[in-house]
Amino acid sequence: MSINTQSIVAGVRKYPIVVVSSVLSIVLLATLYFRSDLLSEQRADLEKYTEENDRYRSNISNSAQLQEQLSFLIQANKAVANRALSAEGLAQNLQYFYRLESEVGVKYLDLRPIGRAAPKPAKGAAAVAYVPLGYVVNVQGDFTKIITYLRRLEQGVYFCRINSASISGGGSTVTLNLNLDLLGTQ
Repeated sequence: MSINTQSIVAGVRKYPIVVVSSVLSIVLLATLYFRSDLLSEQRADLEKYTEENDRYRSNISNSAQLQEQLSFLIQANKAVANRALSAEGLAQNLQYFYRLESEVGVKYLDLRPIGRAAPKPAKGAAAVAYVPLGYVVNVQGDFTKIITYLRRLEQGVYFCRINSASISGGGSTVTLNLNLDLLGTQ
């Protein structure tokens, strides 16, 4: 039994829908087979573009208040700068402590700045605007004056961080030893 061209043409004419759908199925299966590896690449591209689109939408929605936020940050930075000591003004910085001494009524046994190296900015980073100005402070007074002194440091004009504290004595005289940092500008 041999198949010739006439029998193929006769079969196509007799069943045209079956032949066309069979050829179309074969073409679609071949396309699916050869293009199936592109599906994962297209999904990765879709995820990348979706993520980028979400980032753009987030940036656009966040940029609506950008000017107000910038002005707020500028004002906040000025407020912090106003509450910072100058690293070069050693005498003026010590005057802050002497004013506290006279206002509270405690007596300094020792008051001296601690020399610290200024922190170095990381490579490619902006210069450091604020530095800690370290001090060793030993004060003497009665307990209520010592507590008042600590509160004044804590709520004072300048930002203060107490690194270590020890208290000794008792009765009418108490001695407080502090190691503290005040916020300073270069």
